[in-house]
Amino acid sequence: MNRYAPRVAAVSRSLAPRDPAVALTFDDGPDVTFTPAVLDILSARGIRATFFVVGKRAEENPDIVRRIVAEGHALGSHTASHPDLWELSLPAAIAEFRRGRRMLEAITGQPVRLFRPPKGWMNLEQAAGLRAFGFRTWLWNVDPEDWAPGATSESVLQGVGQLQSGDVVLLHDAIELPIDPSTANRGATVAALPAIIDQVQAQGFELVTLS
Repeated sequence: MNRYAPRVAAVSRSLAPRDPAVALTFDDGPDVTFTPAVLDILSARGIRATFFVVGKRAEENPDIVRRIVAEGHALGSHTASHPDLWELSLPAAIAEFRRGRRMLEAITGQPVRLFRPPKGWMNLEQAAGLRAFGFRTWLWNVDPEDWAPGATSESVLQGVGQLQSGDVVLLHDAIELPIDPSTANRGATVAALPAIIDQVQAQGFELVTLS
């Protein structure tokens, strides 16, 4: 990502450090199998998270998107089709951003302001365009690499590690265009989630949504 984008275009990687809080975020969904499994765990534990949703997947699974919102989680756009943004012109990128948001708003009937770029990449012009259209762009500062081939529940938990107040954790309830077919199975992330929650709470942090 262009290194000036966070400073110039209000791109956030972490929460304000004044409160002892951590945010769990999930990218690339919804998935018909793994997103409900994640939601079941969060519901049972009384935890709220943030889901960055791909528009085309949302249209295929609108009931899951509605469940995300109904259960109090934050919903953000992850573009309409999860493109490689470095391949797009600025007008094409902006069209992708706006279409992804409209797809979610058509399902939920609520405004969508949160945004995360696929793979965390965007240049300064794209970041500024997002801000101009009223998006709040969020990246992350903790990546346990649950998207990587060979990831296990143990490796995901170890990758989360000892968190600091304000950390934003990147997880995946689906994988769009996986680098290896095996990574479409999000079982390791689902299996690790209860232990991640335990670990965060043992450190005295509240689990919050992004705003």
